[in-house]
Amino acid sequence: MKPPTHDHSSAESLPLVTVGVALYNHERYIETCLESLLRQTYPNLQIIVIDDGSSDQSFETARNYIGKHAKERDCTIMTRKNRGMCNTLNEIAGRATGAYISFIGSDDYWMPDKISDQVAYLEAHPEITLVHSNSIKVDAVGRNLKNIDYSNRVNSGNVFAAIVQGTGGINTPSHLYRTSIYGEIGYYDPSFTFEDTDFWLRLTRNHLVGFINKFHTCYRWHGSNLSHSRNALAFYHEQVIRIFKKNIDDQTLLKQGIRRILRKSISKSLRLWRLKDAWTFFLRFARPG
Repeated sequence: MKPPTHDHSSAESLPLVTVGVALYNHERYIETCLESLLRQTYPNLQIIVIDDGSSDQSFETARNYIGKHAKERDCTIMTRKNRGMCNTLNEIAGRATGAYISFIGSDDYWMPDKISDQVAYLEAHPEITLVHSNSIKVDAVGRNLKNIDYSNRVNSGNVFAAIVQGTGGINTPSHLYRTSIYGEIGYYDPSFTFEDTDFWLRLTRNHLVGFINKFHTCYRWHGSNLSHSRNALAFYHEQVIRIFKKNIDDQTLLKQGIRRILRKSISKSLRLWRLKDAWTFFLRFARPG
């Protein structure tokens, strides 16, 4: 399906939005991802695709699609050796010239009104730094698996504690935020595998979050997701606890967050029949302090 054309003269009067795609081994999905960007009803987009050293044909597939469908769009694509997710996001952010920025997984895709709705919200609420919404979790062929619905969670205002306590926070696949935040809190920390948790805690420490109760994005869930891997358990709890210790000054909240992560690790170990791991996490959970 051919993406729609836009009136570029009227588009220039709207704030520029940078959309970053950190592409890695998603040859099968990248065309769907890019098509969803080109079909956004919001016309003033800067699209930056950086291929992080894919071993498949992801870069060639994306480059060919952009060359065919986005010749007149502000779209940049490049490839280089693998440097990891955080470094790729930071490289995109460093090239961004938009007033707002959002990142999309190269296997995910968006509804056409995602950017339009979110820009309108941030323009109407200058006190809000980031806005997010709901997502639909889909499988490898796009079949709906479940809704990622934040409407009944802590989703707006000061969400710092909610992230730590697991009662809400930011639905990562659906975010849009002001690029000016980089000047205050810095970029993504490449010492962490879970780039979003650390960044969201730094952002929400002193900034407010907004929420739109609509399903704006589709989040792909398949065998290559990091969080779907058995190997993720080996470092998940240590990574997140280290992120918490870096960002949380309140010792009571810190202990709550650590105990929640250990409970989650125990549960996941049992589901995977990794009983030795479950016992290790249980001993840590039961240990005072």
